[in-house]
This record gives sequence, structure tokens and C-alpha cells, in this order.
Amino acid sequence: MSVIRAITIRNFRTIKELNWHPKPGLNCIIGPGDSGKSTILDAIDLALGARRSCNFTDADFHGLNTQESIMITVTIGCLNDELMDVEKYGFFLRGFNHTSLEIHDEPQPGDETVLTIKLTVDHDLYPDWCLYSERAENDGLEKRLQWKHKELLSPARLGTTTYQHLAWGNRSILNKLSEDTLDVSATLAELGRQTRQHFADQQVDGVNEVLLKVQQIANGLGVPVGALKALLDVNGVSLSNGAISLHNNDNTPLRQLGTGSSRLLISGLQKAASKSNIILVDEAEYGLEPYRITRLLNELGSKDTQPTQQVFITTHSPYVLRELQAQQLNVLRKVSSTTEIAGNTQESHRLYSLEGTDEQQSTLRACAESFFSKAVIVCEGKTEIGYVRGIDLHRQSMGHLSINACGVHCADGGGDSMFARAGVFAQLGYPTALFKDSDKAQEHVEPSQLATNNGIAIYEWGNNSATEDVLFMACPAQVIPQLLDIAIQRKGQAAIQDHIIAHSQNQITLDVCLNHFQDDYRIILAKAANKKSWFKDIEPAETFARSIIAPNYAQFSEALTTTTNRLFQWALDQGNL
Repeated sequence: MSVIRAITIRNFRTIKELNWHPKPGLNCIIGPGDSGKSTILDAIDLALGARRSCNFTDADFHGLNTQESIMITVTIGCLNDELMDVEKYGFFLRGFNHTSLEIHDEPQPGDETVLTIKLTVDHDLYPDWCLYSERAENDGLEKRLQWKHKELLSPARLGTTTYQHLAWGNRSILNKLSEDTLDVSATLAELGRQTRQHFADQQVDGVNEVLLKVQQIANGLGVPVGALKALLDVNGVSLSNGAISLHNNDNTPLRQLGTGSSRLLISGLQKAASKSNIILVDEAEYGLEPYRITRLLNELGSKDTQPTQQVFITTHSPYVLRELQAQQLNVLRKVSSTTEIAGNTQESHRLYSLEGTDEQQSTLRACAESFFSKAVIVCEGKTEIGYVRGIDLHRQSMGHLSINACGVHCADGGGDSMFARAGVFAQLGYPTALFKDSDKAQEHVEPSQLATNNGIAIYEWGNNSATEDVLFMACPAQVIPQLLDIAIQRKGQAAIQDHIIAHSQNQITLDVCLNHFQDDYRIILAKAANKKSWFKDIEPAETFARSIIAPNYAQFSEALTTTTNRLFQWALDQGNL
């Protein structure tokens, strides 16, 4: 099985430079729109595809700068024996170290034997594919893969349009499946001859009169035509491979299958037909219901422990992410300020990946939507998520810029898992913030310090307070009945009455809080709300934040507004990057 060990892309479309070492098996690439996900798939396809030419334009050059050549190098391991033939490719066989990820021109002990294919496009727009090694380049040696060896490496690509694979054609999967058992060209040529002969044996009404007139005119003009016949033109009935396509049992062409059905079928055919076992899939979820996404991903090896193919997919679907193993995820991010690396070149993009720990896997499952954002606020729980969403919705209704529109998403930290989950996002290059209570301040000292050291911004309520504490302690008295009304709608009036009586040690009642409120009651209501989960869900927290806090924001004390203002400013700053 051919496996891509290293990819370098320079000056190709949105990518100034990218260096990546993909893993065997499935590699899912996600990232913000226009970050270059499809560009990576195109680069692999262009470098390894079995093609003799390709049309490039100035738009394929990074920044339209045709003075800097496009260069795509792909280093391949797990080589077929033919590709390791010393007589054919000896000067270009190199070594790959799986530990250091280094490529050695002179293979070292323990190195895997690899070949590097380089695609170069200069300002003349002419593509050149050649094998690459430093020693061969220094000696002025050039060599290209034989065509049959190109086919061994050529990836199969499953895009949004795949119907050509359901008929025999030059690049059809069916052609690959049948090339050793079915001589399609010879069969079609014979069918064409039989069709012409069959037509010649037919009598077509009105043809003879036309033939006689043409012959008379030709004779009158001195054009020797002899006896004329009306036969099918040779070119007119020339049948190409595409004339044969798959049909079901009621003779309906499979080209008419729905998008999802055709993608599933073709993915299976590609797996069976591909010689290189390298597959490229644009938008894995395209045209598929969730259960079919699962089936497709299984076909592509999402659950394989011993991969039999190397697959590169892109997606915008949280469902796809939840079906993946954490180590299969690769997040593409632009480098905000270009970083100098070896060779005096500049890296514009990086791909971040995970090792596949249990915490990473649980984060991928619980917070899949957040992986598609530009920046992430990991909220301690659902109350904090609802709070941020409610404030943001009110800001949006007032014509202010929404942090959601800036690409900032709130992830559920799952309580004490929030530090680990924030660490997962930070490890993948996301600007990450934590929004949390401070009622466990002593327990959180060490993890908070570690998070800060990892570049995670922390925003929390002061004075060892939970969100419910801040809510009731910071609010103006006139909104207390509104907060209690939300609690009553969720829990019932009798339950809220019991909660208040219990936490006040029979000192006050719900009626007293509604009609004769005193500031001393705030702490009682806060504790009851916290312990009895009055607002511990996204919807109630979003409701009180949007309809109570935001409209009366100026009357809330700094205990609430200071942290909120700092959190939203951080989010807006990330959206402007």
C-alpha cells in the first residue's frame, strides 16, 4: 500500500508554504472557509495523478505572483517492488525516519525507502513532473516515473460529481476493474460495424429519390460519384467507452442514482479498483444522510486499526467529526505572522493534529461544532453557554457585531473537564478562552496556571462566586421577580417555594421575595438557584441573559459586567484577526 509520508506545498493558490506529515489511514482536514483545505487535496491530486498535462493559470500562483514557481513535493513510502528497482530509480531512492520525520538523501539504518515526486510550474504555466533527490539534482540528473508506475500512485478522487465512474471511460473506475478481463474498445468497434451493416440492409423510404437527384447533379457537373448509397457514416456511429454504462434491473441508468447513493457505490468501487490505495474525498458529508455518512466513513476506514488505504477528506459536518477517531483530525490554520523555518522560507499554514487520548476523543464527540470555529470559548457548563449566547443575541438585535458572526463558538466544558477540553483546542491552534465559576478557586489553582501557560485566557467571576451568585448579587432589585418567574416556569411554583424555605431555614417564602424583597434575600436565592439547578441549562440561561440582564445591563454591578466585558472584548478581538 502506497502511503504519503510528507507533503510540501509552495506558492500554490492560498498557500505560501505548508509542510505536513500525514498519517496512514484516514486524515480529515478541517479549517475555516478559504483556509486551503481543498487546495491540499488538489495539490496531492496534481502531483500524483496519472496525467501527462494539466491546465494552470495565473490564479494558481500564490498572490498571482508568477515569478515564484509553484512547487509541490510528495514523498511516498510503502513502495511497490517495481518502484524500488535500483536500476530504474536508484539515484532517487531516499530514506524516511519515522521517529524524527526526517528525509535522508542517503538512507540511514532503520529508514524506510521512499521516493519523492516533485511538480513544478513556472511562469510559462507548463507543469513538469519529475523525481527528486538532492544528490540527483546536484549531479544534474533528471528522471520521470514510467506511466505504469504513475498509475500505481495515482489517487482516486471522490468529489461532488462522480457519475462518470458509472460508465466505462478513460478515467473510469469500471475501466480499471475490467481492464484485464474486458476488451471494451474491441467490442464497441465490432458493434459499430454491425450497426452500419444492419442499416445498409434496410430500405429507408424516400432515400432512393434523393440519391437519384444527387447523382444527376453530380454527372451534370462532371463529378464522378458512381452509384450512390446512403450508409451510416463511420464517424457517426463510432462508439466510445462512455457509451456503455451500468443499469439496474429495470434498465434505469445508475447515473440517475441520488448523490448519496452514487457516492457510496463509487467509494466501494474505488476501494476495489485503486492500485495506490490513496483516496481523496471533498466534503465527505455531501448528499448523505447521517446514517449514510457513517457507512461511507466506515468504507473509507474510519474505524480501521490496521489501515489498508490512506484517505484524505474535508468536511464541514459535526456528524462526520463525531464518527472519527481523534488522531484522524487535522486542523488547518493560517500562521498569523509568517514564521522563519529552515531554508529561509516562510510557512503560511500549519496542520495541527491529535494523538488520540480519551480526553481528546471525548472533546471531539461533545464539542464537535466548536472545531469549525475560528476561536473557542470553553464554558464550564450549560449555564455559562446560555449566558454568553443570550448576551450575544441581544447585542445582535441592537445592531452590534455578534461574536458568533466573528467565528467564535462556545463549547461545553463539562464541569471539571473544562481544563482538559480547553487544552485540546489550544493544542490544535485555536485561540481559546475559559469562562468559569470561581466557587472552586482552591481546586483550580494548578490547572488554571497550566492553562494560562498554554496561552488559554481565563475569565471567571470574582469572590469565589458561581454564576447564580453573581446573577442575584449583581442584579437590580426590580428584576428579581423576572428571574423567579423563569425559575417557576422551569421547576414549578411549589418547588421554588420549597427551595426558598429550605435554604432560608424557614425564614422567608416565595411570596415575600416577590412582594417584599430585601437585599438580605439575595444570597439565599443565589444558593437555592445553584443547589437546585434553577437555570442550569442553555435555554433558561439564554433567556435570562437576553431578556433580563442585557436590557438592564447598565444597572448591574461590576461583579457581573467587568468579567462579561472582558470576555466579549477577547472574543471580538479574535474575530478581527
